Amino acid sequence: MASEASPEGILHDVRILDFTQVMSGPFASMLLSDAGADVVKVERPPAGDITRQWGPPFIRGRSLYFGAFNRGKKSLAADFKNPQDLHMVRQLAEAADVVIENFRPGTLDRFGLGYQELKPGNPDLVYVSIRGYREDSERTWDPALEVVLEAESGLMAITGNSGQPVRQGIAVIDMMTGVLAVAKIMEALYGRERGGQGQRVVLSLQETAQLIMTHPYLMHSAAQAPYKAAGTMHPSIAPYEHFDTADHPIIVGAVNDLEFARLSEILGHPEWVQGQWSHNTGRVADRSALHSVLESIFRAEPSHIWVDRLRRAKLVVGEVRSLADAADAWQNDPLSRLSSHDERWGHLAYPTSPWRKAGMVAAAPDLGEDGPAVIDRWLYGGK
Repeated sequence: MASEASPEGILHDVRILDFTQVMSGPFASMLLSDAGADVVKVERPPAGDITRQWGPPFIRGRSLYFGAFNRGKKSLAADFKNPQDLHMVRQLAEAADVVIENFRPGTLDRFGLGYQELKPGNPDLVYVSIRGYREDSERTWDPALEVVLEAESGLMAITGNSGQPVRQGIAVIDMMTGVLAVAKIMEALYGRERGGQGQRVVLSLQETAQLIMTHPYLMHSAAQAPYKAAGTMHPSIAPYEHFDTADHPIIVGAVNDLEFARLSEILGHPEWVQGQWSHNTGRVADRSALHSVLESIFRAEPSHIWVDRLRRAKLVVGEVRSLADAADAWQNDPLSRLSSHDERWGHLAYPTSPWRKAGMVAAAPDLGEDGPAVIDRWLYGGK
């Protein structure tokens, strides 16, 4: 049995039929579930969402990757080549407020589940399609995954240090696309409430990647300035990077001249504000020398001393933690978090989202476990 869900959210009366898999769509529908929506994940048997096979790690035979992004949802298994299953899914789509899908273009149209096929029977439907590439692109039909878009957008080229391209540690383009999908769905539902009808919304990982790269692209095209991979350094601010201390590295930033003046006082060098380092442009131009001088001072004491000292001065500072240290700090934080507990997954704790700050949520569903209950609730008025 799934764990008890937390109280109703702003979307408590909104039904979402979710045809997505992997990351962008499931991340969006998870956030919508946090907002109270009734999210039904349609999966094709016998395997379902391909991330059910992604691992290790697995918990009790279930993919932790799948579990991370599919909490709070119901699962319904349907084979679109089976006429009875297809009829049932079409009925659910006509009862839905939102359909969200990330198949290749035209896939759902072939089964009578495209927007134009559903709109006559459900004019209020908000239909969201997530693509790899823009629909008007010559690459519309190409498959696209996070790592490819990071490479093609130039995001890899500005990550890490110069040399070998570096993938982001998490799927930032996928997740950002999911957040944009939530924003567009909220916008469409708001418009519908104000007297409008449903609409079709199309997003792509390609456009999200380009949006993320706004600043580097403008640096290249408008300023003819390079945006090089430079580790933790920022191309337009100094200092704004990591420094070694007596034990662990820290991040220190001074984002304007007043902050640098405070940093200079704390480090015992008020004279720094009189010369080239008095303004950010000069500090950026002389970044290497500035970094060396600052780091020689920071190396004299351990990281916690510097963090405490600079925090008291209201300066940008933080420890560079290992994943283990960061995860442990999150788990030990007294602030509330989300959690689930059932016999399938055991106890899991999750970070909160803007729409759900605390309480119990349902863990990710097993493939098809909610089919009969969903049909009864959506089509026959059951609870």
